[in-house]
Amino acid sequence: MSHGTGGHRPTGSRGVSAGRWVALGLTCVMALAACQEGARANPSPSPAARPASAPPSLSVNLVQTIYDGGFKSGWKDVGWAEREVKGPGPARVMMAELGSWAMERPEGVKGTFGGLALRYRAPAGYGEFLEVRLDSQDSTTFPRVTVAARHAVAQEGEWVQLLLPMGELNPEQRSFERIVLRASKRVGREWVELDHIGLTRPGAQVASAGRSTSLALVEVAYDGGLKPGWEASGWTERTVGKGPAQVMMAELGGWSLQHKENLLGTFGGLALRYRAPSGYGDFLEVRLDTEDANVFPRVRVGAQHQVNRQEDWVQVLVPLAELNPEMKPFSRIVMRAYKKVGTDWVEMDRIGLTGTDAAGVGALSAGGGRVAVGPPKAASLSVLCTEPTHAISPLIYGIAFNALRESKDEHLWEMGATVRRWGGNPTTRYNWRINAWNTANDWYFRNTAPGDEPKFTYEEFLLSNRAHGVQSALTLPLIGWVAKDTSSVSFPTSKFKSQEKVAPEMPEAGNGKSPSGALLPPLPPEQTSVAAPPEFIAEWVRTMRQKDQGRGRSVQMYFLDNEPMLWNSTHRDVHPAPTTYDELLERTLSYGTAVRQADPEAVIAGPAEWGWTAYFRSAADVDKSRPADADRKAHGNVPLLPWYLRKLRDHQKKTGVRILDVLDVHFYPQGTGIGLEEGGETDEDTSARRIRSTRALWDDHYKDESWIGEPVRLIPRLKKMVAENYPGLGLALGEYNFGATRHMSGGLAQAEALGRFAEGNLTAAYHFTYPPERSPTWWAFRAYRDFDGKGGRFQDLYVPTRAGEGTSLFASRSVDGQRVVAIALNLAPETARAARVELKGCGALRDARVLTYTGDPNGFAEQQEMAPKTDAVEALLPPYSITVLDLTLAPSRGPRPSP
Repeated sequence: MSHGTGGHRPTGSRGVSAGRWVALGLTCVMALAACQEGARANPSPSPAARPASAPPSLSVNLVQTIYDGGFKSGWKDVGWAEREVKGPGPARVMMAELGSWAMERPEGVKGTFGGLALRYRAPAGYGEFLEVRLDSQDSTTFPRVTVAARHAVAQEGEWVQLLLPMGELNPEQRSFERIVLRASKRVGREWVELDHIGLTRPGAQVASAGRSTSLALVEVAYDGGLKPGWEASGWTERTVGKGPAQVMMAELGGWSLQHKENLLGTFGGLALRYRAPSGYGDFLEVRLDTEDANVFPRVRVGAQHQVNRQEDWVQVLVPLAELNPEMKPFSRIVMRAYKKVGTDWVEMDRIGLTGTDAAGVGALSAGGGRVAVGPPKAASLSVLCTEPTHAISPLIYGIAFNALRESKDEHLWEMGATVRRWGGNPTTRYNWRINAWNTANDWYFRNTAPGDEPKFTYEEFLLSNRAHGVQSALTLPLIGWVAKDTSSVSFPTSKFKSQEKVAPEMPEAGNGKSPSGALLPPLPPEQTSVAAPPEFIAEWVRTMRQKDQGRGRSVQMYFLDNEPMLWNSTHRDVHPAPTTYDELLERTLSYGTAVRQADPEAVIAGPAEWGWTAYFRSAADVDKSRPADADRKAHGNVPLLPWYLRKLRDHQKKTGVRILDVLDVHFYPQGTGIGLEEGGETDEDTSARRIRSTRALWDDHYKDESWIGEPVRLIPRLKKMVAENYPGLGLALGEYNFGATRHMSGGLAQAEALGRFAEGNLTAAYHFTYPPERSPTWWAFRAYRDFDGKGGRFQDLYVPTRAGEGTSLFASRSVDGQRVVAIALNLAPETARAARVELKGCGALRDARVLTYTGDPNGFAEQQEMAPKTDAVEALLPPYSITVLDLTLAPSRGPRPSP
């Protein structure tokens, strides 16, 4: 796999900026058209004549109920308006003259819930009248929140369901004792009825029967029939105008809705509801269109666009950021099948465009947070403190630098990374004396300075890491050539006049291919480079060590170059011949010896190979112009890495010089659509494969779902190679990435990988490069490094665990045995898990915190306090979620760490 570093590679990212994300707890906020048009209820009768009403079925799941047909245990009435609150039935409160009602829990409530939910019924003439706030006996002041349409998540008859996020009521998550409801304006003397009042978990969802729930639309195209200004057309059989549209989508069928005039591209999203046979799966594609030459993206509707389900009906919201990223005018909505389906009708209704305030609901698709379908399923997990443990290397939480963002980003220092790697293709040609490298085939083989400003040098990299308490890993060139300046190019158009592509900002730099795509023969290496023998690298190491005398060690790990079995592709301008077994060994010995002499205590890692084929074969073995596997067969048919390790072991036995300390390889899932960094598909199938691809790290039985087609079992495989050929070496993944860093599937893959690195006792691992700020992958790091923003982290000893299908559990323990931090993953996209986590042999549980992340850019939210148990913790694991269990235990003698 060829890729760049330092930001020189075009990213092609399809993610949505972090600023467009909203809390998952808000993604379910759906207002009915009835809410939008105003309450339709008739004026209420007088207090004396009105009977208590049966509560509506529409509700929000509560984890702490305050009032539901009467007060619940621990809560009491402390209001001062005229009221009837003893039950049974909804509370009735007189809110004339700015009347108020309050509920109190004297022992207080922690501010770590998702929101405050309640249902109310009031006369239509009251309009928006309700204000809600929290209160406390101390001097804490909480915001007064006026209930508005955005808080109305659903309506049934005269009853309105509200959900007020704690982000508005209690932004600092302080403790409170009282909830106060009052009129924000003068209203009449009719009763206001309230019921099902309580606190939700983060990410609470509306539970509704029927198919009436929908998103509020500002432009309705079809709702039981065509709306004024719209007409239907298409190329398939359909019935429209008498209820939901019925469309035949067999043979890639579809239809469109066209507006008589162009619409501006300033909506929040496209909303629709559909019902289709279950066997169709994901089948729907939507796009916008216009009469002019504008071309709009085709968006396949996936699970990430689903914001609600009621029985057979699916509510969809596709953000305009996906359909119309340039916000161009459009006049048509096109809906079609992107794969072949059957001849049963697809029903569609309530099609239209939302306002920009509803774009937040559609931002669910950016982060991949999911709505639970059905009740939670039980899950049994165990922390096995009686099993042997081992120390966790702090270097598994590593990242790589991005030179072109070095002066722009600060969030990489806030994600808890412990070490940063200077690596990637351009570092193979880095000239430390003049601060220049060659961008290789990633970016037109250009010589440039590394960073986004001239002062960024390797020394600046080391100093920045030191200033932020992060260790450094440095790639040392072994290829024998480094950049001679910051301006030369390998395939200048002045000499190769006709090339497939040229650099947009530098027409002199071509990509080294003819217009037909054929490779052009390179010029001599001196066109861009100067020789860099082992002594050149040794001098660099000595220079750094001399500076270290007054500041302490600045490089904790050296890498022997980067992906040498790809040099004939990435750096073919200076190394056109494929690397062989013998060349890899010769360069490792000559350069490695020079490094060892310059820095005897150095930790040296190699060979930094790119992936699967390079674990077993040389570049010469897979070169199509040569006999297949000829190089391997010439070396006893021994796979490359075992042969390499054996030769280095023999060298140490013969000379007493240890060249290698850590076996290092790179790992990138090869499945279609997995992607890199922000890139990668996020449809349901690819998201599931992305998460499953982590099994290639450890699972003996997982057959890789790519061209590899066999079990990779990377960590146990590498351990076996070391044990059999060079015992005592550490293991590192110098690069890895699961793509879709802005999506929950990418975040879950990252959280799974970090747990497997700890479980597998890796020496080091480096994510390539680092994820966007507050993205799911960023928060996956924080799960292990700073889940509560106060330094809460995975502990230093790994504890074995047991988890059922669809879940993962990784556990750690402090050296004194009094703290266990475990991370539970729910990998299911639709099913919540009611988890019981047993603590076997860990000691008596004294205190527990449970914090969960479901895609909210604000990170982890604490779940409610649980009934105390001594040997288990209970927690809800929402779909696609990362949950941290922070447990305090009575002292006990756990097993000693393994060596």
